[in-house]
Amino acid sequence: MKIKKILIVADDSLPSTKAVQFGFGFARDLGAKVMLLSVIEPALTLGNPDAGIFPDDALIAARAKTAEFLKRMKDDYAQSVKTELTSPEGEVGPIVMKVIADWHANLVVMGAHGRTGVSKLLTGSVADSIVGLSPVPVCVVPMDK
Repeated sequence: MKIKKILIVADDSLPSTKAVQFGFGFARDLGAKVMLLSVIEPALTLGNPDAGIFPDDALIAARAKTAEFLKRMKDDYAQSVKTELTSPEGEVGPIVMKVIADWHANLVVMGAHGRTGVSKLLTGSVADSIVGLSPVPVCVVPMDK
């Protein structure tokens, strides 16, 4: 199996930044293209009307923050790797599966936040979900302990 397209799934967190760095290095070594994906989750765009932050304003802010994050990751790590950026809105799992299929990704790279115990039980693990559903190999870059 030749890896030509690597989908890097990231949010603006330290584990994701580590995965982005690893994914771009791997793509560079293989001569692969990268799609850098950061999903804007609906729960993060609800705002707080009591504080004067309305959903539309929260969504605009989330879009701007995500676009800045993706641009920063590309500028910092993509050197010479052909890269596409995308930041769709919705639930992470289904969007990752759609991008894998539509873009014909050969590999997914993502970070692990290292949640355990009650935190993992309550919030689940996006990485576990992607590993379980993905039709292509998934490389989960662990967070340093």
